[in-house]
Amino acid sequence: MHAPTLFVTVIVVMATAASLMTFVGLVQRTYRGFWWWVLAQWLNLAGALCLVFKEQSPLAFALSVVLGLQWPITMLAGLRRFYVRSELPVPSWGDSVVLAGAFLWWVVIWGRDPDDAGARVAAFTMSSITCYLYAAWMVWSIREWRQSAHLKAFLTFLVVGIVVQIPRLLEGLRHWGHPVENPNAFVQQPFLVLVLTVGVIFAVYMGLLLTYERTEQDLRESQRQLRMMVDFDMLTQLPNRRHFQDMAQQTVRLSPPGACALMLFDIDHFKSINEKHGHAAGDSALRLVSSVARTMLRGRDLVGRMGGDQFVALLPDTATQDALRVASRMARQIEQKQADSTREPIRLSAGIVQVQEQEPLDKALHRAIEALAEAKRQGRGRVVSADTSPEGNLVVIATRTLGSSPR
Repeated sequence: MHAPTLFVTVIVVMATAASLMTFVGLVQRTYRGFWWWVLAQWLNLAGALCLVFKEQSPLAFALSVVLGLQWPITMLAGLRRFYVRSELPVPSWGDSVVLAGAFLWWVVIWGRDPDDAGARVAAFTMSSITCYLYAAWMVWSIREWRQSAHLKAFLTFLVVGIVVQIPRLLEGLRHWGHPVENPNAFVQQPFLVLVLTVGVIFAVYMGLLLTYERTEQDLRESQRQLRMMVDFDMLTQLPNRRHFQDMAQQTVRLSPPGACALMLFDIDHFKSINEKHGHAAGDSALRLVSSVARTMLRGRDLVGRMGGDQFVALLPDTATQDALRVASRMARQIEQKQADSTREPIRLSAGIVQVQEQEPLDKALHRAIEALAEAKRQGRGRVVSADTSPEGNLVVIATRTLGSSPR
């Protein structure tokens, strides 16, 4: 393997990778930490270029060492910002301490005997392994690594980077303090340089993949929020009319014929609440009713907001008499939650019907609306259970007062 040719090839590949990341950062959406990954690649390239002048300037040689050691630490700095919500066991200033300590260790060994190639190799490899090991520990401490395949791959790379340097460390320790034939070839070892460089290029693509993974996650979250906005009422967090009807129709199809009770209920004198106390009080009343409905109903029951102050609930495997008791418990729970309020209490009126066999849900809703209107006609604060006569007229089956006393 021709060392000069390999060195030029490595320079070209590293420059290409750094340029690619820079271009992506300029033309695509990126996230916090991405430019630290770009910086790591450019600094790595600068370290390789400094090796060209290491024979002419000891400063260039030392600079190439610190730029070679910085790569895992700078990549870690980007990951800290990319996964800003993860609390790592060591604060960010610890990264600088590790890098400075690793470089100073090499400087001390180099300063004691600049001609001891074995000592230089062992000291640099110890420092590099330390930086890789520290970065791997921090990445393992990021809680998202268990869900991210790309972060797992990056962690694996760091571990591999440690393993492939162990033979070089052992060889350096073996030659520590002993003369070495052809010191330049012993120090550079082109094959190892090529392996580590390929690994660095792989990590560049891992950085790009992590960015695209985050973009995909953000897109899925945006789609989830859009579905929430389309299917749910944002104030009460209940399904809206369209989504409730879709779910209710499926529930009715899966239930035995005539086994579902449909309950329509609203807040009495809701308009006057808004007029007397403001829309904030009206919103608070809506949230209270929706909260009680969610907690009182079973997991398989469905509850939604039809619009305004009107709510609807579908109760599978429930007779109208049982639904009447559910409405009464809901009304009592609402009264209890208002026990310390100085305002007039929120009261409900409700209409209940049994969904008949082969009956469209819209028709059952229409009957429930008529039952609710009958509860209002009787003086509000009531629940009316109703059916329909063969002639199509509303037939009241039962009436019950909701709460302590009707208005």
